[in-house]
Amino acid sequence: MSQRVLVWDVPTRVFHWLLVLSFAGAYLTAESELDRDIHVVLGYTLLGLLAFRLLWGFFGTRYAQFRSFL
Repeated sequence: MSQRVLVWDVPTRVFHWLLVLSFAGAYLTAESELDRDIHVVLGYTLLGLLAFRLLWGFFGTRYAQFRSFL
């Protein structure tokens, strides 16, 4: 009989995909002066996402907490 194992919750999965998309967008807009505003917004988005993940790692659900990594 197979047992269901939960790894990450929905906020953590959304965080990971938004992190990837924001980083890719910032990378693609890094060299263009016309896209500088987009690049800056994506950088602040990355900063906000990292702040969210730090908080979620301490106060989030059981499988998202840093202590469950070990």
